[in-house]
Amino acid sequence: MTQLTDLKPATHDDVAVLLAVADHFTITHPTAPLEHHSLLIAFGAEAYKLHNRSTTAGADKLAKAALALAPARTTDVTRGEYALLLRHVAAEAGHDWPDGDDDRAIPRITGIPGPRTEPTPVAVPRPRPEQVQGGAA
Repeated sequence: MTQLTDLKPATHDDVAVLLAVADHFTITHPTAPLEHHSLLIAFGAEAYKLHNRSTTAGADKLAKAALALAPARTTDVTRGEYALLLRHVAAEAGHDWPDGDDDRAIPRITGIPGPRTEPTPVAVPRPRPEQVQGGAA
């Protein structure tokens, strides 16, 4: 049975909300100071968008879970600076999912080793005939 104090790993949706809020803060008034109500509204709005603009799909729970992952707001931080903090938290959550055409299909997660690489073959020179025993002199 899970307890309210159990730590739950971040889900892909939680991280998606963090990144969507970071994008919003980067685009919309990045040099303005971050206000508490703007932070709450941004998390709620982005979770609502990710849940197909439905109020019955659990967007409120997603917004609360994502907000729990977010760093604490300080009084002197701007929206753009907070966006950088959100991106850092998202990257630390281990979900650096590909979003571009040239990105890797399988994301690299810190701490998990990648596939083995075979050593490149090295050409070994053949010995000279005079170095081989019984060679021509």
